[in-house]
Amino acid sequence: MKVKTAKTPKRIRPSIKLDKIHPAQFNKYRLPWACEDCTHFDSINESCTLGYNTVHHRLVQQQKQYEMSGSMALCRFQEID
Repeated sequence: MKVKTAKTPKRIRPSIKLDKIHPAQFNKYRLPWACEDCTHFDSINESCTLGYNTVHHRLVQQQKQYEMSGSMALCRFQEID
């Protein structure tokens, strides 16, 4: 008779990659890093024209994330004018 053993649940991993940014570089350079800086951001609908989720990349969320951990979720598809 086989005894069923409970499987251990998979570990939940963050679905978004956070990039560390040195504080001196963060203060020295004005780099575009939020959705509001991107050409693909539709400010009327507050959405990405490419269809990506903007929750982690919005300005307020980015600043909060950086203040808490020194890292932020940079979009790999960002384009600036």
